[in-house]
Amino acid sequence: WGGGWGGRGGRGGGGAMAAAQQEAMKGAGLLEVVEAKGVIDGLDALSDGARRALMEELPEGDRTESGLREVVRSPQLQQAVGQLDHVMQSGQGRELLMSMGIPPPEGFDNMGPAAVRAFLQGIQDKADRDAMKD
Repeated sequence: WGGGWGGRGGRGGGGAMAAAQQEAMKGAGLLEVVEAKGVIDGLDALSDGARRALMEELPEGDRTESGLREVVRSPQLQQAVGQLDHVMQSGQGRELLMSMGIPPPEGFDNMGPAAVRAFLQGIQDKADRDAMKD
């Protein structure tokens, strides 16, 4: 009959839905964004005060420039980022953002790399708001 739900003359949006899902899945995951070299380059760009503030969050014996770089390169950090990425990719991003006090941006896509982008943007927006308070 040529119709059907996803056929050429069809009524359904099967092809459109699949295309939308593929579009939502485009982009880098958190592991690709938070790779060690890029983070270290970012550390180099920070002010001395910002680096010192980060080092204060480290265990007492690691509160040095080399300790900070070691933590960034550590398998433990990569594993933690991988777990966070899994949460973002699995549809739990909205809950994660809200638990961190970050309102999900308008049009938030709850899965895939779009959620990772929204997560990173939410963190940036919160940091900008917090910086304005200081």
